[in-house]
Amino acid sequence: MDFYARQAAARRQTRWLLAAFLVSVALVVIAIDLVVAGFASSQPGVDVGSLLFVTTLFALAIICGASIFRTFSLRDGGGAVARALGGTRVDRGTLDPLQQRLLNVIEEMTIASGVPMPEVYVLENEAGINAFAAGHTPANAAVAVTQGALQRLSREELQGVIAHEFSHILNGDMALNIRLMGWLFGLLAIAVIGRTVLRHSSGGGDSRRGRGGLLVLALSIMIIGYVGLFFGRLLQAAVSRKREQLADASAVQFTRNPQGLKGALIKIGGLDHGSRLETADGEEVAHMLFASGQVRRLLATHPPLIERIQALDPSFQIKDYDRAVALAQRPLRRGASAVDELDLQTSALSRAVPAEPMVIAARVGNPQTIHVEHAAGLRADVPAAIIDAAASPALALPVLLASLLGRQPQVLAAQREIVERSFGTGLLPAVDQQTRTVAGLAPQLRLPVLQLLFPTLRRLTLDDRRKLLRTVDQLAQLDGQTDVFECSLALMLGAALNDELTGPRVAGTQTITQLIAPMAVVFSVLATHGSADATGARRAYESGLGLVLPRDRPSYRAIADWPQQFASALRALQTLHPYGKRALIEGLVKTIAHDEQLSTAEAELLRTVCAVLRCPLPPLLPRVAVAARSVASAG
Repeated sequence: MDFYARQAAARRQTRWLLAAFLVSVALVVIAIDLVVAGFASSQPGVDVGSLLFVTTLFALAIICGASIFRTFSLRDGGGAVARALGGTRVDRGTLDPLQQRLLNVIEEMTIASGVPMPEVYVLENEAGINAFAAGHTPANAAVAVTQGALQRLSREELQGVIAHEFSHILNGDMALNIRLMGWLFGLLAIAVIGRTVLRHSSGGGDSRRGRGGLLVLALSIMIIGYVGLFFGRLLQAAVSRKREQLADASAVQFTRNPQGLKGALIKIGGLDHGSRLETADGEEVAHMLFASGQVRRLLATHPPLIERIQALDPSFQIKDYDRAVALAQRPLRRGASAVDELDLQTSALSRAVPAEPMVIAARVGNPQTIHVEHAAGLRADVPAAIIDAAASPALALPVLLASLLGRQPQVLAAQREIVERSFGTGLLPAVDQQTRTVAGLAPQLRLPVLQLLFPTLRRLTLDDRRKLLRTVDQLAQLDGQTDVFECSLALMLGAALNDELTGPRVAGTQTITQLIAPMAVVFSVLATHGSADATGARRAYESGLGLVLPRDRPSYRAIADWPQQFASALRALQTLHPYGKRALIEGLVKTIAHDEQLSTAEAELLRTVCAVLRCPLPPLLPRVAVAARSVASAG
């Protein structure tokens, strides 16, 4: 199953779960109505019909209101979930070598997968081995690991766990998990109300008979709420087990190393703490975790450990746990992580990793080991000043702004004035200092490296984020000649910083034939920037768009104000169905491959298309020869 099929499956599963939730709500409300009707029938002079109408509205209001409240409380994304569990954010300022190793692994996975860099948290009070990814979208995702995972797992094992969590991000599981938290909270609210009424009504009253009836009513409502919650969690657990199996398989495909994931699971089985979470909120997030955070079997959100291990290694036997126990009891040497990092980065740098366009379309959302190794090499080439800038918005902001400054004195002076008006004179020295650092970046490194700063920049206030997006647009448009890098950075930053700044999310339901005009714009832009002349651009355009629209397609035309039209076209194409996005990207790959060359501009534009459409693209290298005729067969 490829990325687009997984996305479509996640959408279908969400609709199915919503239908099941609505049925559960209806059954809970009906059960409450029956209890209230039985209670009211024993009371003289009560209009049962009117009472049931009010009861139904009240129950629906409680369930829906609580669900909306819980979902709204998580609007800030995965970071809100991690902080609610006691997580501490980790940034580049940390001096802990284990936390530094964690950041290195996540940064490599970010570059390799093409997703935005998530926020990183550590649950410092949790001795068990566990982790989770949470968020509404990849743009506001967070990855959290327990202190036990940091101390007990080797780099290889930690990489397997992180690859598992990135698979949840790529498979569209995070949004589903957040919705499940909100929906189940609504059912829990009914039980809490019943329990509250029961507690307060047991302390007194006007008559023993009246108080007894109220106690029975409150007890019945509490039981109904908990029964509804139980079946909701049962449904949640069944769905979660399937998603966990898929994430394990995707993680192995990602790393091509089942031993890392297998080793982590074995250590969980050998530890006294296992994967257990001590926090009181562990049950609410059980379906998000890498391994079961609770001991309950009926509501198990994960397959049994032995099943997961044997899926990775069919030869594994239960008796092998004995050796695993001894290994699991030994914490890692704190100094070992730095050596592991050096060895990995040195070996990665020696590899030549070609990115052939004929396989690009198939790799969207499906990163491979070669991308992880390449990402490690790229990360080793990143200047330390840029890596350190991810520690805080005050350091990240000058790096991002410096990447947009021009070299011509007049343009540079005007750009400095824009920065000064937006952020004050105090920021200019830092921007000037980072200009020299950014100028040394290889062209193919610019966008992947700057993406590492996006989660840090999300910590700016809402006003500062708006100001930053405005400033980026002004800096890019100042000379009247917005280049590909400037346009790509502005669009990717807008997509990553905040959903409320870039418009509401839209459902991907439209077909290719409903979006021919914006598709033609995108194909025209890529064809123009990937060709030396108009004739070559026309051939590239016809080659790619012809794959998507064999008949009745618009003719090629060069677009003068292409940045504005390109941005508008991408906003429209966000409504494409996942299978339509696959066809679009396959066509764009064929457009790129028309001259058997992949330029930096083409790579940046394709990366931008994939970022805005939320189709994560693994790294690309420029100027690699390809066979154009093989592109069509790659899909």
